[in-house]
Amino acid sequence: MSKDSNFENMEPESRSTFKPLVDEAGFLVDQDDISCQEITGNSLLILRVTKDSKKNIKAAKDIFNIKLPEPLQMTMRDSSLKCFWVSPDEFWVSLGAQQMLEIEEKSNNLPNGVSITNNSAAYGTLEFTGHKTIELLSRWMSYDLEAALPDGKAVSTTFGQAPVFVYREKKNIFMMVRHSFSHYVAGLIKDSAKRI
Repeated sequence: MSKDSNFENMEPESRSTFKPLVDEAGFLVDQDDISCQEITGNSLLILRVTKDSKKNIKAAKDIFNIKLPEPLQMTMRDSSLKCFWVSPDEFWVSLGAQQMLEIEEKSNNLPNGVSITNNSAAYGTLEFTGHKTIELLSRWMSYDLEAALPDGKAVSTTFGQAPVFVYREKKNIFMMVRHSFSHYVAGLIKDSAKRI
C-alpha cells in the first residue's frame, strides 16, 4: 500500500462527541429505568472491499483476525473489536487504541482494491441500558428495535431527522452518531427521558 493511502494517519483520536452535554460520569441520562452513557476511547475504521469475496475474507482475517459479518450483522473478535456490515462493499470496524496500533503494522500489505480509512473523529457512541430503552428510542426511531434488532444485529436508520447507526450487544443498545448531529440527538434523548 502506498504512503498516500487513507490509512497513513493511524494515530488514535478520541474525543467526546457529547461533551459538555454529559455529566461528570459521562452520562447523558441516568435514571432508575434508563441510562445513556457516552462510550469513548474507541477508533472507527472503514474497510472497503472488492467484489472478490475470497480476497475480502482473507484481508479481514489477515488485518483484523475477524470474520466479515453477513448483511445487517456484526461479528466480534473480543469485547473491544467489532466489525459491522454497512453495505456489500463497506464494513465498519470499531476497536481500541492498542488494537489500532496492531492494525497499523499490517496496513502496508492490503490487497489491491481493499482500503481502510480512519474515521475515528466523525462519530460518537452512546450506550443505552435499562428496561425503558426501547420506549425512549421508539419515540424518535421508526425502526422496530424490539422485534427487529436482536443481539448481534446492526442497522443504519434515523433518530428524528438524524442518520444514526444502531446495534445490539447482549441486552444493551448502542447508537453511533455523527458529531454534527450530537446536540440534536442529545436534545431529543434528554427531553424524552424526562417524559418516561
